[in-house]
Amino acid sequence: MTAAIVIITVLIFIAAMLCAVMLIAWRSFGRPRHALVWALAFAVATAQWFSNLALRLQADDNTALHALTAALGCLSNALIAVGFVQRNRAPRRVRPLLAAALVASLLIGVANFVEPVMGIRYSTGLGFGGLMMLVSAFNVAGGFRQASLPERAVMVMLTLFAAIDFSLAAIAMGPGTANDEGSLFFFRSVVTMLYPIAFTGVGLFSVFLVAADLADDMRRLATSDMLTGVYNRRGFEDSAERAIRNAQRQRQPLSVVVADIDNFKLINDRHGHTVGDRALRHFASRLERLVRRGDLIGRIGGEEFALLLVNTRPQDALEVVERIRRDIAAMPVDGAARIVMTASFGVTGLRPGDISLASLLARADRALYRSKLEGRDRVTSADELEEVA
Repeated sequence: MTAAIVIITVLIFIAAMLCAVMLIAWRSFGRPRHALVWALAFAVATAQWFSNLALRLQADDNTALHALTAALGCLSNALIAVGFVQRNRAPRRVRPLLAAALVASLLIGVANFVEPVMGIRYSTGLGFGGLMMLVSAFNVAGGFRQASLPERAVMVMLTLFAAIDFSLAAIAMGPGTANDEGSLFFFRSVVTMLYPIAFTGVGLFSVFLVAADLADDMRRLATSDMLTGVYNRRGFEDSAERAIRNAQRQRQPLSVVVADIDNFKLINDRHGHTVGDRALRHFASRLERLVRRGDLIGRIGGEEFALLLVNTRPQDALEVVERIRRDIAAMPVDGAARIVMTASFGVTGLRPGDISLASLLARADRALYRSKLEGRDRVTSADELEEVA
């Protein structure tokens, strides 16, 4: 048994195991579509390595089997790229990838049946594989700077695997248009050393990314309010403490707002808890629409919410919150009842002596209490309240 046959046999088991792992991940972790596509990609890769093994065991050069092996390889690489595209929520890019796999398979088929040149046959498949790895790296995240640490690692490794594929494709073109046995032997030796590393690496990093996504989902569930989708109290406090430390370090302004829906108990009593839940979701969605990306929103009590406005002075925060107050009063809750809500707000800014979120929340809460006492549906500044006192 040659070393190549041993390596191919090992790759069959690796591809089959990766397929099984992806199927388990898809079945157990919320059925993400990209995990199912990757499972299919590694199933196709398993068939490809079986076909490759059959080629090695045959004495003659089977042109049809060569074409089948190459077509399966193109399809597997295309499906890996499709999985990354689906994870990145860009479904419009899926069909072009599958069409490209079909074109590459046809080109390899032509190279096998019309002009059976080994160099062209191998370089086309490897070049297509490298292209699919680059597409995958491009679709891991919206950009390298916005990517998480696991996503950056996957992007770097996919780029390296693309470089391996392109290098092997260049080596494959070495024999040119003639089937030079010496050059082909060199090419196959290099493939035996490098391609298993690239293939196994792509599989392992795909599994790694699924695991990282699961960890992010679990972390998000632990810090998010299930009803409204904004931060829960724990998530808001953790993120706000980091924002406060950063503002103090950078000497930047920061404002905290506490909001409370007026007479929320009456909504529940008159219309039921289903409508009350809809009102809470409506309130949270209006807040998300009216604050900037990077500001924090949290549901810290039943009908009580908190905002942290980064790089915002208290007087500017008052203008933002007044705009929110008017929007809440003007936009009825969707549904047959068409409920019009109002809300009360308390606002405060970061001061030099503030060392934690608790002191800001306490001041904002006192301002909110004054808004309630003075008739609700209004905004009160903690600074102005203290000046009056």
